[in-house]
Amino acid sequence: MTTTNTTGLPSKAIEHFPVVIIGAGIGGLTLGALLHDLDIAFVVLERAPVVTPQGAGISLAPNCLRVLDQLGLYQAIQAHSQELLGIRVYREQNCWGTINFGLAKRWFGYNVHSIERHEFHRYLYEAAGGAESVRLRWNVVNIVDKADRQTPVRVESDDGRVITADLVVGADGIRSATRRILASANGLKAQNTIRFTGRVHMSGYTKSLEHLTTQDLGIGHWMLYNDSSLTTWPCQENRQWFIGVKLANLAPGEVPDRSVWKTATPDTVNGEYGAKFHPFGQDKTVKSIVDQAERVIASNVFEEVDFPHMAKGRIALLGDVLADSIVDFLEGTPNALESYARARESRAQEVASFSARYAQIHTAKLPLGMGKLVRSIIYQWMPSSAWMWYLQWLYGHQPVSKKLEARRRAEVGGKKND
Repeated sequence: MTTTNTTGLPSKAIEHFPVVIIGAGIGGLTLGALLHDLDIAFVVLERAPVVTPQGAGISLAPNCLRVLDQLGLYQAIQAHSQELLGIRVYREQNCWGTINFGLAKRWFGYNVHSIERHEFHRYLYEAAGGAESVRLRWNVVNIVDKADRQTPVRVESDDGRVITADLVVGADGIRSATRRILASANGLKAQNTIRFTGRVHMSGYTKSLEHLTTQDLGIGHWMLYNDSSLTTWPCQENRQWFIGVKLANLAPGEVPDRSVWKTATPDTVNGEYGAKFHPFGQDKTVKSIVDQAERVIASNVFEEVDFPHMAKGRIALLGDVLADSIVDFLEGTPNALESYARARESRAQEVASFSARYAQIHTAKLPLGMGKLVRSIIYQWMPSSAWMWYLQWLYGHQPVSKKLEARRRAEVGGKKND
């Protein structure tokens, strides 16, 4: 079908979808997979030319594994990941003890699983419909949602393409066009909604460390150095996913304007961490781990300063339980997105506060100079069961799509009646 544009030349009709998701990251593809299973038509718009996940590895905690289980992905995750059984905490070369993370399954139904990020991203991409659902090279620059709702929402790209939708979801990260638009609509300065934390993350994913044994499987490490910290998460076949955190080396007045560094190599990481101690290094150095990396990434870390309202009209930011709210909205409940936003906004801010408080403990940056003492007491003396109790607020929150659960129960009931 064609229409005539202002030049008098024929042009393709504008495509319309009930739902447009902006961003093919983990969150956007997870929502896409849920909508796919709920038989709701959607499209995912991704600005990159290829679907390439940012990062080297990922740890999947119980709070997200439940919905991945609902999507039928848990079996594949189990087959290609490593369960976290314990974390050994080191202060320089002194081992403070081991936290038994194998308790998580008893407390929350799942252990933490670490997996190569690219592998996990592929599962989500396929579950969301793959190339049939994801459009690449789609750089969204504007979203037009008229207040009278007489016309669909317009999503516009930087090259003039347009797609319309009944509902638009922003899943395009902390620098997203959707966040900027919602921030502006709610009276916030879009350019001031994020700020640089002053920290740099350097991460990588290694080959199998062949000098390790089956006794080392499932053991992670928190390495607390005098000037930085480094975490290694155990992955399948004694591969290691490492993440180093340190203060950025900036010139006076310099403020980074991008997250991922354009270039990062093992030498980049070794320049900061290579000489430091690590018990899993073949020669007990971090360098002997980093030198086995299949990929490395360095990034500046940004955080939210202002939290824009998570929904405005027919535009929403991604959050858990959004799939069910989308169903309600499309079925005629006009305030479904507002109800979702009210419930999700408080949780989002609480998660940010929880993370910030924990970071203060982990980096020993507490008021009154108490950081090192408090950190030492917690990491050396707090029992593993107390860690599980502390993590209940985070890991015990396991949202799923109730509508998808209901549909599957009905399908099972229908088969039994046949």
